[in-house]
Amino acid sequence: MPSADPLSNKEIEDRLAELPGWRLSLDGTALTRVYRLPHLRAAILALHIAGVQDELNHHSDLALGYDTLAVSITTHEGGGGLTAKDFDLAQRISELAPTHGAA
Repeated sequence: MPSADPLSNKEIEDRLAELPGWRLSLDGTALTRVYRLPHLRAAILALHIAGVQDELNHHSDLALGYDTLAVSITTHEGGGGLTAKDFDLAQRISELAPTHGAA
């Protein structure tokens, strides 16, 4: 399982460059992304993400809107800060989102 040790700014910059569409939160403590897709598909994607989160034992905040699913990922343990676990979850979400028609 990936470490919960915070990544350096350089590591965060490098990993973020590999995740098109993902951004740092304004305070730099979370990875965020908003997917646009019809409401029912957004709800199904949220359920699929929940399954991945259980598999990885790492959970994000999900906000379901009319035609959006907003995702925010951060590590709360070990003093906070972004970790490899956050980027691994974001990568998995990026891989499954297109199968639900998310853009």
